[in-house]
Amino acid sequence: MPSDIEVVLRPTRRVVVLGYDERELQNLLYCAITYGVNRLFWVDGYLMCVEVYEESFKREMDDGVFFVSHVCYARFPRYQKVIEVERGAQLPIVNASDMCMLRAILRAVLAKEQAVDVRLGSGDVT
Repeated sequence: MPSDIEVVLRPTRRVVVLGYDERELQNLLYCAITYGVNRLFWVDGYLMCVEVYEESFKREMDDGVFFVSHVCYARFPRYQKVIEVERGAQLPIVNASDMCMLRAILRAVLAKEQAVDVRLGSGDVT
């Protein structure tokens, strides 16, 4: 076995989220099941549906930038492995609280939402 194998660790440094929405839980679930999402992510009290196109992975390898087309999220205080959407339709939920990229995306989205709330609360709508 060769002992001179070079291993290069190149974690994602930049994520671009093209859109995001806070959703009512039932709306998020119904949208996910009808869109064909095969799992949702739970991060620190939020349920997230993260839409990524195949081209994003190639772009990440070529340019070092990972594009997420859309993130929908809803408050979901307690983790559970599976959630029933309706009439027996279920979606698995992955506890991703220990995944750096998903935590970073959630933090960025929540920070942006709080900034918007502050601006709207002050009467500034622009």
